Amino acid sequence: MKACSYLFFVLTFAFVSCKLNQTDTTKTAVENPKSLSIKLVNGKWFNGNTFENKTVWVRKGILNFSKNETENDTIIDLKGMYVIPPFAEAHNHNLESDYKLEERIDAYLSNGVFYVKMLSSIKKRIDPLMHHYNKPEGIDISLAHAPLTGSGGHPIALRKRFLGYGRFDGLFNSLEEIESHGYFVIDDLDDLEKKWGEVLSFEPDFIKIMILYSEEYEKRKNDTTYFGNKGLNPELVPEIVKRAHQNNLRVSAHVETANDFRVAVNAGIDEIAHLPEIDNGKQLSREDAILAKNKGTVVTTTISLVSKKQDEPNYEELVENIKSNLKILNSEGVTIAIGSDMYNDNSVGEFQFLYDLGIFSNVELLKMWCENSAETIFPNRKIGFLKEGYEASFLVLNSDPLKSIKGINNSIVLKVKQGIVLNK
Repeated sequence: MKACSYLFFVLTFAFVSCKLNQTDTTKTAVENPKSLSIKLVNGKWFNGNTFENKTVWVRKGILNFSKNETENDTIIDLKGMYVIPPFAEAHNHNLESDYKLEERIDAYLSNGVFYVKMLSSIKKRIDPLMHHYNKPEGIDISLAHAPLTGSGGHPIALRKRFLGYGRFDGLFNSLEEIESHGYFVIDDLDDLEKKWGEVLSFEPDFIKIMILYSEEYEKRKNDTTYFGNKGLNPELVPEIVKRAHQNNLRVSAHVETANDFRVAVNAGIDEIAHLPEIDNGKQLSREDAILAKNKGTVVTTTISLVSKKQDEPNYEELVENIKSNLKILNSEGVTIAIGSDMYNDNSVGEFQFLYDLGIFSNVELLKMWCENSAETIFPNRKIGFLKEGYEASFLVLNSDPLKSIKGINNSIVLKVKQGIVLNK
């Protein structure tokens, strides 16, 4: 038997991501048949609540907790260190262009972030970059491509601004050319019927929709002063969700207000892409939080965006409102995932912001970042947990995060993804 410690091996293996999941029996683990066999001894493994001393084997990139006496290629002595699932970024847009791409990928991997959810992207722009993603030695991404919005809605103004900056040179010459690539305008059921096939033709991993200021939909829909600050007709949302689910696609909703949150949850949205109400100080209702819990709706935080308003006089009020809404969601048992929506950052900063609020326990923060975030990105894959038959992707820490979780990224001493030890 060949014994060694902390080997670095580079293998390639493509995976096919799945769409929906309900239980472990409907999930699949992506095997890596070229992976060497590994035996990990003297490690403390996170079981979702605490750490347990275990010997663990890796076969074909899959975790095996059963006693196995077959020959191993590699033995790693963890020397009493702590093993957790990898981190995830449940909301970003920063892997679509080749600008500083290697730097961004390295930042994710070096911080132990293996999974990233891209809440919108232009397929023509990201397709040439896909060789960087979804392989054992890289990060895995899930894509929505063009979101569904109403006329003049978000993100049309954003796309227009980027067009003016020259960011779409070589791809599009006008805003009209961007439609269906950068957004779909859906104003009524007839639009939905006509364009749904094209939406599916882009082969998204999930559907992204825009619900903005739904309580003022009639006021805003034909008023050009609200260009970029409106979204879908809220009455269309249930039908969109129905069609998506019929095609085994989850739906993620951008929301701004408590009413948007209510519309989304009542329609059966799978994921709320932002914690709402960072600007107008209104709270989520406890009744809506309970409904979100009962329907299994995931809420992604993106609260560090408020840091851009630090110089505004109501900044402290905004932070208190964030804390209040998070407390409501957490007390009712709503699943909370960590995502930043920070183009020049990743979920590390978001995690730190959540920690600094002082409203979650260490185990809650760990589960939000490792378990909840991974599951909402790849709900049909066996990731995010250290269980029998799950993918052998994990981080080894030199300190107990349940005792001290601040600066957890600095305690990473080993990163393994699908049975490969990473050197990032």
